[in-house]
Amino acid sequence: MNRPLAILSDRPADQDRLGFGPYAKTLTDIVTNPNTDTPLTIGVFGGWGRGKTSLMQMVLRRLQAAQGEAFPVRTAWFNAWLYSREQALWRALVSSVLEAVRQFPTLDAPARQNLQRLESRLYSVALPAGGQLTVGPGTIPGLEGASLPALVGLELLRRQAERRGDDARGWQQLVADVETSEALAHRDQIVALDHFRREFEAISARYITPHGRLVIFIDDLDRCLPDKAVEVLEALKLFLDVPGCVFVLGVDSAVIEEGVRVRYSEYKIEIEGSLYLEKIIQIPFNLPPIPPAAVKQYVREVTGNLLPDQRCETVFSVGLEPNPRRIKRTLNIFLLLWQLAQNREDLCQAIMPVRLAKMVIIQQYYPGLFALLTRGPHHLIDLERRFRQGVDEPGAPEAPPHDAVPTARTTEEGISAGPLAGFVNRGLLHDLLTCTDAAEADANFIDLTPAGVLEYVYLTRSTVEERAVEAEAAQLPFEPQMVTIPAGPFLMGTRPGEADELVRIGLVRDWVEREIPQGEVTLPAYAISRYPITNAEFARFITDGGYENTDYWSEAGWRHREKERWGQPRYWDVARWNDPSQPVVGVSWYEALAYCRWLSAKTGREYRLPTEAEWEKAARGRDGRRYPWAGEWDPSRCNNKTSGPGCTTPVGQYPTGDSVYGVGDMVGQVWEWCSSNYASYPYSADDGREDLETDAPRILRGGSWWNDNPPGVCRCAFRFWDSPWYWNFSRGFRCVRGLER
Repeated sequence: MNRPLAILSDRPADQDRLGFGPYAKTLTDIVTNPNTDTPLTIGVFGGWGRGKTSLMQMVLRRLQAAQGEAFPVRTAWFNAWLYSREQALWRALVSSVLEAVRQFPTLDAPARQNLQRLESRLYSVALPAGGQLTVGPGTIPGLEGASLPALVGLELLRRQAERRGDDARGWQQLVADVETSEALAHRDQIVALDHFRREFEAISARYITPHGRLVIFIDDLDRCLPDKAVEVLEALKLFLDVPGCVFVLGVDSAVIEEGVRVRYSEYKIEIEGSLYLEKIIQIPFNLPPIPPAAVKQYVREVTGNLLPDQRCETVFSVGLEPNPRRIKRTLNIFLLLWQLAQNREDLCQAIMPVRLAKMVIIQQYYPGLFALLTRGPHHLIDLERRFRQGVDEPGAPEAPPHDAVPTARTTEEGISAGPLAGFVNRGLLHDLLTCTDAAEADANFIDLTPAGVLEYVYLTRSTVEERAVEAEAAQLPFEPQMVTIPAGPFLMGTRPGEADELVRIGLVRDWVEREIPQGEVTLPAYAISRYPITNAEFARFITDGGYENTDYWSEAGWRHREKERWGQPRYWDVARWNDPSQPVVGVSWYEALAYCRWLSAKTGREYRLPTEAEWEKAARGRDGRRYPWAGEWDPSRCNNKTSGPGCTTPVGQYPTGDSVYGVGDMVGQVWEWCSSNYASYPYSADDGREDLETDAPRILRGGSWWNDNPPGVCRCAFRFWDSPWYWNFSRGFRCVRGLER
């Protein structure tokens, strides 16, 4: 891009970019037709930012252009919101109407003087009659310094005097005098307002109706407080509903209906807002929805066809609500962030415009999803993959009747959405993430790593309040994504014939013999978390008091928690390990077990640590493969000491290393606690190794980011163990759940 794009203003459009021309002409023809019966009120209905003002100004310009014709129309524009702080908003409206009446050249000098007298008297009687009374110190306990209506304050002072036993007759007389004064003032107001209506109707009949028409546009009613908006409508009917006058209102019906509810809440008979509007507005005109093609054209015109990538127009036309004001706001955020990225050396080559456009729309329209991405950028990759594969969220997935043996994971079927459940059935979100072809690598997120997605999240986060993100995050579901592992047999352990080869690559023979013999183990269906539990997920356990509730802990675990005063994982406050999307580390087996029990209590579904057999099947499938992806070591497929960054990474960073079932980060990354005690093979779940109340060493699986000899240690069959109270920066875990039938 050769030059920066200008930020767009929020002013109403001075050109017809939304195809409003036919609507404007129709409304203009109605207003200027001498045979149109008046008084008349036209309502232009539409939500915030839908283009009501733009349409009304188009009608205004057409009317102004016709002022010199045989049937002239005089106009006035009243912005209700600008006067919404007025004590009597209706009075400001009446003044605007009178100013418009003065435009008629047919008014003679006496008529103009009469208008001036009407307006002056209107102002004098609209002042509050009783005023305010400030409560002095020591007069009314608890109300010192309060400002009250005079009559209320005097009555309270009278009662206070009676309670003290003082002579309250003076207060009684004051109350009576103020009541009389206010009654007289109220009478004068009624007389004055009635006189105004009669005089205004007479002026209209003599000077307006025979010579043209007065059209008053009332804008921004939906920006006023609801009761103020109703006040304007009442003024139309009470004072200005006279022949020769036409009112064109920009109205959000929901605001008016709420205003009616508030203003008449104490009435014995409920007044419906929709019926109220029907009595005031004779011609309702609802702004039609803007088709996607028009949105695309609108985006092109307001940006001068200068977006950094033409495909952005498609993204905005698909993902944006057809609301001109919100379109401009979203475009401005995009333009701001794009310029910022271009001005940063670390981002100018990394940030692609089409991806940024998608992320800005997510941040603006799907704040819950954006909050989720700040804690796990891998979720966006997973969501787009689900959309492109046509996977709908089925709830807890049912396991197939037998263990299929796919050669590679190609589908999201059998993977529950977890925290994505609220977004997988959003049609517009689906269209947004799939509106570019899957082959366009620079336009999609499935071709990025989670760290790459995080760059877009961090950049976009600068345009949203941190409190708003945190509030959305607090509402996110507890449950992680879960992958169904079908019932059936699998090969567990290592064949004796492989021992010499494993020793040659650097493993100690005693270690290898822990995995021997290989045998077939049959398991029922279960689900396992797609990734290791992250810091963001574990944080919910901490903030919910998981470390203080004995119900979640084994007896031995609680003793260690009390002795060591655990209140959070070790390294929890160390920046190197505390990104929300990294696996939680520094947790003992006891803490991992407590988290699973807490998750069960919160969700009503039984979560637990995986048995050693469940972990191994999820990692290697049923065919006994050495690594989750195949039989050959490939350091690029997992986070290991040879090729990794030297610490944990966001989960999902190595999708080519996923297991045949779609379980990620099974080897490398972190050692994962299993429920099983260490015991020799063959594996049997009934031999006591699954007793959760012992203090025996517990199995760890998967290797980690820092172990030497990753080809030997980062195998599906490799076994390690440690004391259940032990922790360090390479220990993490994931959960399993039985499948409901």
